[in-house]
Amino acid sequence: MIRRGHVALRRRAVPVGLGVVGALALGIVGLAGALAPAHAQSWWPFGGNDEPARPVPREPVYRQPPPAPAPQAQPQPGPGGTNWATRNPICLQLEQRLVQEGQKGSQSRDALAQVEAERNQVDRAFNVGASKLDANCYETFLFTRSFRNTPQCKELAKQVEVSKRRLAELEAQRQDLASGRSYQDDIIRELARNNCGANYADQARRRDNSGMWSEEGEISTNNWTPYGSTGETYRTVCVRLCDGYYFPVSFSTLPSHFAQDAEVCSSKCAAPAQLYYYRNPGGTMDQAVALQSNDPYTKLKSAFRYRKEYVNGCSCKEAEYVPTTTAADQKAETSKSQPITTGSTTPAPTPAATTSNQEGAQSSGWEAQSIPPSEGD
Repeated sequence: MIRRGHVALRRRAVPVGLGVVGALALGIVGLAGALAPAHAQSWWPFGGNDEPARPVPREPVYRQPPPAPAPQAQPQPGPGGTNWATRNPICLQLEQRLVQEGQKGSQSRDALAQVEAERNQVDRAFNVGASKLDANCYETFLFTRSFRNTPQCKELAKQVEVSKRRLAELEAQRQDLASGRSYQDDIIRELARNNCGANYADQARRRDNSGMWSEEGEISTNNWTPYGSTGETYRTVCVRLCDGYYFPVSFSTLPSHFAQDAEVCSSKCAAPAQLYYYRNPGGTMDQAVALQSNDPYTKLKSAFRYRKEYVNGCSCKEAEYVPTTTAADQKAETSKSQPITTGSTTPAPTPAATTSNQEGAQSSGWEAQSIPPSEGD
């Protein structure tokens, strides 16, 4: 009985439990319906949104602004802190020429020393041979001078001629090498004149103060003319008329400065010299024209003579220059040295003998008489 009653009670409790469960289910469904908007907004923490939630930063993050782009590298200004390349294009051309001259200068200095040593040796041999040839191989009869046609004299004359030709070649090489060194000085002065940099002005000042004379071919001048910004420019050279040798005066100048260069030319050479000019760049010495006569250099009798032979006494140095005398000068000197004679063997009367106080003439000629002083003296 007790078991049956317990079963009956259990059966009665089942409907009650089902009712409670149904109520709970309805409550859960209602709550889910109320929370549907929040679930649509992904607030509901138990799912419903496939996107991962972004982490909330604990502290605000301060980021620095991106760095500014680096400025483009500007070309370095030329010497003196000024962009001379855009202001004066001639500075770039002169610097390129200066580099070329510097490369040639390092090679020419070594070659110049060798050429000068050989030239001095050949010059001594030429002088010795010429002296022997003049003393032993010529015969003088009346007003004629004939060569002794002996084997020894022929060989000696041949040696002297070879030495003479070699001396002319070495002299031409020496002049070319030496004149090449002066171009570098000229370019530096041009750079200074065109305000291409303070360092060029300092170098030009030091070179001008170092001295005007060192050797022939190294003649420089401190009377420099500026490069013209417009128009054609010219190179002026000083030509030595006795052998045609020339050295630069202005590397690049204008016709308005030719007169100044002519004065420099005449003052820098003891031998007679004239100023010639030709277009630069583009011209050569074959196209040079004389400033005074406008005659080409190639028509000069002594044009390029220094390349063929060595002319004694022809030098721009005062100590080495020997002026030549012409036939007219020799005739004038001879006429001055001859005494003046009269028809008799007695000398010509002196001015003192022709005064009014002469007492008479002697048979041996005029006799000068002294004038007694007056009482007032």
